[in-house]
Amino acid sequence: MQTVAKDFETTLASLQAGKLRLQVPQPLELFRRKPGSFFHATPEFFIQTGGGTDFVCPDKSFRLRVQEVCVIPSGIPHAETPVDLRTPYSILVCMHARDGFFIQRAVANLQREIVASSTAHLASPRGRDAFRYLEELSSMANVPGKHRKDFTKSLIEIFLITLLGELHRPSAGEDSDSLLVSEAEKLVRTLLTDPELSVIRVAAVLKCSTDYLSRRFRIERGVTLTSWITRERVLLAKTLLTETRFNISEVSWASGFNAPSYFIRVFRQHTGMTPKGYRATVL
Repeated sequence: MQTVAKDFETTLASLQAGKLRLQVPQPLELFRRKPGSFFHATPEFFIQTGGGTDFVCPDKSFRLRVQEVCVIPSGIPHAETPVDLRTPYSILVCMHARDGFFIQRAVANLQREIVASSTAHLASPRGRDAFRYLEELSSMANVPGKHRKDFTKSLIEIFLITLLGELHRPSAGEDSDSLLVSEAEKLVRTLLTDPELSVIRVAAVLKCSTDYLSRRFRIERGVTLTSWITRERVLLAKTLLTETRFNISEVSWASGFNAPSYFIRVFRQHTGMTPKGYRATVL
Protein backbone atom coordinates (compact mmCIF):
# COMPACT_ATOMS: atom_id res chain seq x y z
CA MET A 1 0.00 0.00 0.00
CA GLN A 2 2.97 2.34 0.40
CA THR A 3 3.50 2.63 -3.35
CA VAL A 4 -0.23 3.21 -3.87
CA ALA A 5 -0.22 5.99 -1.27
CA LYS A 6 2.81 7.52 -3.00
CA ASP A 7 0.97 7.54 -6.35
CA PHE A 8 -2.01 9.21 -4.65
CA GLU A 9 0.21 11.80 -2.97
CA THR A 10 1.94 12.63 -6.26
CA THR A 11 -1.40 13.01 -8.02
CA LEU A 12 -2.78 15.16 -5.20
CA ALA A 13 0.27 17.43 -5.25
CA SER A 14 -0.04 17.84 -9.03
CA LEU A 15 -3.73 18.67 -8.65
CA GLN A 16 -3.12 21.25 -5.92
CA ALA A 17 -0.37 22.86 -8.00
CA GLY A 18 -2.77 23.18 -10.93
CA LYS A 19 -0.67 20.86 -13.11
CA LEU A 20 -2.82 17.70 -13.22
CA ARG A 21 -4.11 16.67 -16.66
CA LEU A 22 -7.55 15.12 -16.23
CA GLN A 23 -9.88 13.36 -18.67
CA VAL A 24 -13.60 12.98 -17.89
CA PRO A 25 -15.74 11.64 -20.77
CA GLN A 26 -19.22 13.04 -21.23
CA PRO A 27 -22.18 10.90 -20.01
CA LEU A 28 -23.37 9.67 -23.42
CA GLU A 29 -24.83 6.32 -24.57
CA LEU A 30 -25.12 5.27 -20.94
CA PHE A 31 -25.42 1.56 -20.12
CA ARG A 32 -25.34 0.55 -23.79
CA ARG A 33 -23.51 -2.62 -24.72
CA LYS A 34 -20.95 -2.02 -27.45
CA PRO A 35 -18.48 -4.55 -28.95
CA GLY A 36 -15.10 -4.31 -27.26
CA SER A 37 -16.34 -1.84 -24.65
CA PHE A 38 -17.39 -2.14 -21.03
CA PHE A 39 -19.32 0.01 -18.60
CA HIS A 40 -19.73 -0.11 -14.85
CA ALA A 41 -22.49 0.86 -12.45
CA THR A 42 -20.05 2.97 -10.43
CA PRO A 43 -17.23 5.38 -11.41
CA GLU A 44 -13.63 4.30 -12.04
CA PHE A 45 -10.53 6.37 -11.25
CA PHE A 46 -7.36 5.77 -13.34
CA ILE A 47 -3.81 6.98 -12.69
CA GLN A 48 -1.38 6.19 -15.52
CA THR A 49 1.90 5.01 -13.97
CA GLY A 50 3.76 3.78 -17.07
CA GLY A 51 3.34 3.87 -20.85
CA GLY A 52 -0.08 5.07 -21.96
CA THR A 53 -3.68 3.96 -22.39
CA ASP A 54 -5.74 4.71 -25.49
CA PHE A 55 -9.35 5.21 -24.39
CA VAL A 56 -12.30 5.17 -26.77
CA CYS A 57 -15.51 6.70 -25.32
CA PRO A 58 -18.77 7.81 -26.98
CA ASP A 59 -17.78 11.50 -27.04
CA LYS A 60 -14.04 11.25 -27.73
CA SER A 61 -10.88 9.18 -27.96
CA PHE A 62 -7.75 10.14 -26.04
CA ARG A 63 -4.40 8.83 -24.81
CA LEU A 64 -3.73 8.86 -21.07
CA ARG A 65 -0.04 9.40 -20.30
CA VAL A 66 2.11 8.96 -17.20
CA GLN A 67 0.86 10.92 -14.16
CA GLU A 68 -2.36 11.83 -15.95
CA VAL A 69 -5.76 10.89 -14.53
CA CYS A 70 -9.00 9.69 -16.07
CA VAL A 71 -12.39 9.43 -14.37
CA ILE A 72 -14.98 7.26 -16.10
CA PRO A 73 -18.40 8.06 -14.61
CA SER A 74 -20.90 5.26 -14.20
CA GLY A 75 -22.57 3.78 -17.26
CA ILE A 76 -20.17 5.17 -19.89
CA PRO A 77 -19.04 2.47 -22.36
CA HIS A 78 -15.29 2.61 -22.90
CA ALA A 79 -12.52 0.57 -24.50
CA GLU A 80 -8.90 0.59 -23.31
CA THR A 81 -5.75 -0.31 -25.27
CA PRO A 82 -2.31 -0.42 -23.57
CA VAL A 83 0.64 1.35 -25.18
CA ASP A 84 4.33 1.14 -24.29
CA LEU A 85 5.95 4.56 -24.61
CA ARG A 86 9.15 5.62 -22.86
CA THR A 87 8.27 3.25 -20.03
CA PRO A 88 6.46 -0.13 -19.98
CA TYR A 89 2.72 -0.07 -19.57
CA SER A 90 1.21 0.14 -16.07
CA ILE A 91 -1.88 1.75 -14.60
CA LEU A 92 -3.55 2.12 -11.20
CA VAL A 93 -7.32 1.76 -11.03
CA CYS A 94 -9.61 2.57 -8.09
CA MET A 95 -13.02 0.88 -8.09
CA HIS A 96 -16.06 0.94 -5.86
CA ALA A 97 -16.99 -2.13 -3.78
CA ARG A 98 -20.16 -2.84 -1.82
CA ASP A 99 -18.25 -2.63 1.45
CA GLY A 100 -15.37 -0.34 0.48
CA PHE A 101 -13.13 -0.06 -2.55
CA PHE A 102 -10.57 -1.88 -4.69
CA ILE A 103 -7.18 -0.66 -5.82
CA GLN A 104 -5.78 -2.60 -8.74
CA ARG A 105 -2.45 -2.35 -10.53
CA ALA A 106 -2.52 -3.58 -14.11
CA VAL A 107 0.06 -4.29 -16.79
CA ALA A 108 -0.06 -5.48 -20.40
CA ASN A 109 0.52 -9.14 -21.26
CA LEU A 110 2.13 -10.50 -24.43
CA GLN A 111 -1.24 -10.42 -26.19
CA ARG A 112 -1.46 -6.68 -25.40
CA GLU A 113 -4.33 -7.20 -23.01
CA ILE A 114 -4.61 -5.24 -19.76
CA VAL A 115 -4.35 -7.69 -16.86
CA ALA A 116 -4.20 -7.22 -13.10
CA SER A 117 -0.80 -7.60 -11.47
CA SER A 118 -2.13 -7.00 -7.95
CA THR A 119 -5.46 -6.19 -6.33
CA ALA A 120 -6.15 -4.83 -2.86
CA HIS A 121 -9.57 -4.71 -1.24
CA LEU A 122 -10.23 -2.34 1.66
CA ALA A 123 -13.43 -2.65 3.67
CA SER A 124 -14.24 1.00 4.26
CA PRO A 125 -17.67 2.71 4.25
CA ARG A 126 -15.93 6.10 3.96
CA GLY A 127 -13.88 4.92 1.01
CA ARG A 128 -16.96 3.43 -0.65
CA ASP A 129 -18.97 6.62 -0.22
CA ALA A 130 -16.13 8.76 -1.63
CA PHE A 131 -17.00 7.52 -5.11
CA ARG A 132 -20.07 9.76 -5.04
CA TYR A 133 -17.69 12.71 -5.54
CA LEU A 134 -16.56 11.18 -8.82
CA GLU A 135 -20.18 10.66 -9.84
CA GLU A 136 -20.79 14.39 -9.40
CA LEU A 137 -18.36 15.07 -12.24
CA SER A 138 -21.10 13.92 -14.62
CA SER A 139 -23.12 17.02 -13.69
CA MET A 140 -20.33 19.42 -14.72
CA ALA A 141 -22.48 20.75 -17.57
CA ASN A 142 -24.86 22.22 -14.98
CA VAL A 143 -22.07 24.25 -13.34
CA PRO A 144 -21.41 27.80 -14.62
CA GLY A 145 -18.35 27.80 -16.88
CA LYS A 146 -16.21 30.04 -14.67
CA HIS A 147 -16.64 27.64 -11.73
CA ARG A 148 -16.08 24.31 -13.51
CA LYS A 149 -12.34 24.17 -12.89
CA ASP A 150 -12.76 24.70 -9.14
CA PHE A 151 -15.73 22.30 -9.07
CA THR A 152 -13.66 19.54 -10.67
CA LYS A 153 -10.58 20.20 -8.55
CA SER A 154 -12.57 20.13 -5.31
CA LEU A 155 -14.26 16.82 -6.10
CA ILE A 156 -11.03 15.07 -7.13
CA GLU A 157 -9.20 16.52 -4.13
CA ILE A 158 -11.69 15.30 -1.55
CA PHE A 159 -11.82 11.89 -3.24
CA LEU A 160 -8.03 11.49 -3.07
CA ILE A 161 -7.75 12.78 0.50
CA THR A 162 -10.52 10.43 1.66
CA LEU A 163 -8.89 7.37 0.09
CA LEU A 164 -5.46 8.39 1.40
CA GLY A 165 -6.92 8.56 4.88
CA GLU A 166 -8.32 5.06 4.53
CA LEU A 167 -5.03 3.72 3.16
CA HIS A 168 -3.24 5.00 6.27
CA ARG A 169 -5.87 3.59 8.63
CA PRO A 170 -4.44 0.77 10.80
CA SER A 171 -5.19 -2.67 9.38
CA ALA A 172 -7.20 -5.17 11.36
CA GLY A 173 -4.61 -7.79 10.41
CA GLU A 174 -4.51 -10.65 7.93
CA ASP A 175 -7.23 -13.26 8.03
CA SER A 176 -6.59 -16.99 8.00
CA ASP A 177 -8.04 -17.65 4.56
CA SER A 178 -5.69 -19.00 1.97
CA LEU A 179 -4.05 -16.42 -0.25
CA LEU A 180 -5.29 -18.17 -3.38
CA VAL A 181 -8.96 -18.03 -2.38
CA SER A 182 -8.65 -14.43 -1.17
CA GLU A 183 -7.03 -13.39 -4.45
CA ALA A 184 -9.76 -15.20 -6.39
CA GLU A 185 -12.43 -13.27 -4.49
CA LYS A 186 -10.76 -9.93 -5.11
CA LEU A 187 -10.30 -10.68 -8.79
CA VAL A 188 -13.91 -11.77 -9.21
CA ARG A 189 -15.22 -8.64 -7.53
CA THR A 190 -13.21 -6.37 -9.81
CA LEU A 191 -14.39 -8.27 -12.92
CA LEU A 192 -17.94 -8.91 -11.75
CA THR A 193 -19.60 -6.75 -14.39
CA ASP A 194 -17.82 -8.56 -17.24
CA PRO A 195 -20.17 -11.23 -18.69
CA GLU A 196 -17.10 -13.17 -19.91
CA LEU A 197 -15.94 -13.78 -16.33
CA SER A 198 -15.45 -17.50 -15.64
CA VAL A 199 -13.58 -19.87 -13.34
CA ILE A 200 -11.24 -20.69 -16.22
CA ARG A 201 -10.36 -17.02 -16.62
CA VAL A 202 -9.79 -16.53 -12.88
CA ALA A 203 -7.56 -19.60 -12.70
CA ALA A 204 -5.53 -18.39 -15.69
CA VAL A 205 -4.87 -15.03 -14.04
CA LEU A 206 -3.90 -16.73 -10.76
CA LYS A 207 -1.71 -19.22 -12.66
CA CYS A 208 -3.27 -22.38 -11.25
CA SER A 209 -5.47 -25.15 -12.62
CA THR A 210 -9.23 -24.70 -12.74
CA ASP A 211 -9.77 -27.94 -10.78
CA TYR A 212 -7.39 -26.92 -8.00
CA LEU A 213 -8.91 -23.45 -7.65
CA SER A 214 -12.45 -24.86 -7.60
CA ARG A 215 -11.53 -27.48 -5.01
CA ARG A 216 -9.76 -24.99 -2.70
CA PHE A 217 -12.60 -22.51 -3.01
CA ARG A 218 -15.25 -25.11 -2.14
CA ILE A 219 -13.24 -26.39 0.84
CA GLU A 220 -12.74 -22.90 2.29
CA ARG A 221 -16.04 -21.23 1.34
CA GLY A 222 -18.44 -24.14 1.28
CA VAL A 223 -19.75 -23.28 -2.20
CA THR A 224 -18.41 -23.57 -5.71
CA LEU A 225 -16.70 -20.55 -7.21
CA THR A 226 -19.33 -20.45 -9.96
CA SER A 227 -22.12 -20.27 -7.37
CA TRP A 228 -20.24 -17.59 -5.45
CA ILE A 229 -19.86 -15.47 -8.60
CA THR A 230 -23.60 -15.70 -9.23
CA ARG A 231 -24.36 -14.79 -5.62
CA GLU A 232 -22.11 -11.73 -5.80
CA ARG A 233 -23.84 -10.62 -8.99
CA VAL A 234 -27.24 -10.95 -7.38
CA LEU A 235 -26.05 -8.94 -4.36
CA LEU A 236 -24.76 -6.22 -6.71
CA ALA A 237 -28.07 -6.24 -8.56
CA LYS A 238 -29.99 -5.83 -5.29
CA THR A 239 -27.94 -2.73 -4.53
CA LEU A 240 -28.51 -1.27 -8.01
CA LEU A 241 -32.25 -1.96 -7.83
CA THR A 242 -32.52 0.49 -4.93
CA GLU A 243 -31.66 3.28 -7.38
CA THR A 244 -34.53 4.18 -9.68
CA ARG A 245 -32.21 5.77 -12.27
CA PHE A 246 -31.40 2.24 -13.53
CA ASN A 247 -34.01 0.23 -15.44
CA ILE A 248 -34.11 -3.57 -15.14
CA SER A 249 -32.08 -4.15 -18.31
CA GLU A 250 -29.39 -1.72 -17.17
CA VAL A 251 -29.19 -3.45 -13.78
CA SER A 252 -28.86 -6.77 -15.58
CA TRP A 253 -25.95 -5.66 -17.76
CA ALA A 254 -24.25 -3.70 -14.98
CA SER A 255 -24.32 -6.84 -12.81
CA GLY A 256 -22.59 -8.99 -15.43
CA PHE A 257 -25.56 -10.94 -16.83
CA ASN A 258 -25.64 -11.59 -20.57
CA ALA A 259 -29.38 -11.03 -21.00
CA PRO A 260 -32.20 -9.49 -18.93
CA SER A 261 -34.30 -12.66 -19.25
CA TYR A 262 -31.51 -14.78 -17.76
CA PHE A 263 -30.97 -12.18 -15.03
CA ILE A 264 -34.66 -12.25 -14.05
CA ARG A 265 -34.62 -16.05 -13.86
CA VAL A 266 -31.47 -16.19 -11.72
CA PHE A 267 -32.60 -13.34 -9.49
CA ARG A 268 -35.90 -15.11 -8.80
CA GLN A 269 -34.08 -18.35 -7.98
CA HIS A 270 -31.95 -16.56 -5.38
CA THR A 271 -34.48 -14.18 -3.85
CA GLY A 272 -37.91 -15.71 -4.53
CA MET A 273 -39.07 -12.63 -6.43
CA THR A 274 -38.49 -10.81 -9.69
CA PRO A 275 -36.20 -7.76 -9.85
CA LYS A 276 -39.25 -5.56 -10.35
CA GLY A 277 -40.94 -7.12 -7.34
CA TYR A 278 -37.82 -6.69 -5.22
CA ARG A 279 -37.54 -3.04 -6.19
CA ALA A 280 -41.15 -2.48 -5.19
CA THR A 281 -40.53 -3.94 -1.72
CA VAL A 282 -37.43 -1.85 -0.93
CA LEU A 283 -38.53 1.52 -2.31
